[in-house]
Amino acid sequence: MRSKDYMRKIYRNFSEFISECSSQELEYFIFDSKFTTMFNQRINELINDIRAEGKKSIELSIIFNTEGEIALIDGYIIGRYISNNYDMHMEQYYKETSLNNIVKHVVNGNKKSKKDFLILSYEILYNTLNSIYSDIKFKKDTLQGYINAYDLKHCVGDDCALVVVTILIMEDICKFLRINEEILDESICYIGQKRNSQNR
Repeated sequence: MRSKDYMRKIYRNFSEFISECSSQELEYFIFDSKFTTMFNQRINELINDIRAEGKKSIELSIIFNTEGEIALIDGYIIGRYISNNYDMHMEQYYKETSLNNIVKHVVNGNKKSKKDFLILSYEILYNTLNSIYSDIKFKKDTLQGYINAYDLKHCVGDDCALVVVTILIMEDICKFLRINEEILDESICYIGQKRNSQNR
């Protein structure tokens, strides 16, 4: 059984939690990967911006191959990238309300608001992960367990791996916000049905 000590920490804001749980779940599930051209370019731009600020420590967290592509990257950087993207899309959807206020309203809201929040969170996380990874090597036993647990007939290959890692992060979000597991199950079922109908 793996440790989830990060679930007990106190975070300054929800964005910080998303960053930490994303990096932890990616580290747990994915053991090798290749990144998209877009993600490579975004990271190179980020490094150039940080260098312009006079900081050089970022280079210790990323190793590039001879083609200038990311060969190795610290999970914290990917988690932070996911968190920033999540924060931006959530605030756009909820009309510029801060992420912490959004979370506060969801926690105090009804079942429908929680389900809507989870469906949107899933879409944002899945799309962000899809924009990062072009190829993934992952824990096949974990993948199979999630395919069975959530009846994930709609996904195959790397898509299925992205679905599972998204669900891993979603489970952490639900535990952290004390959202009932039943609402998560309903949200994932809804997303699966929606994707199945689009693939017909």
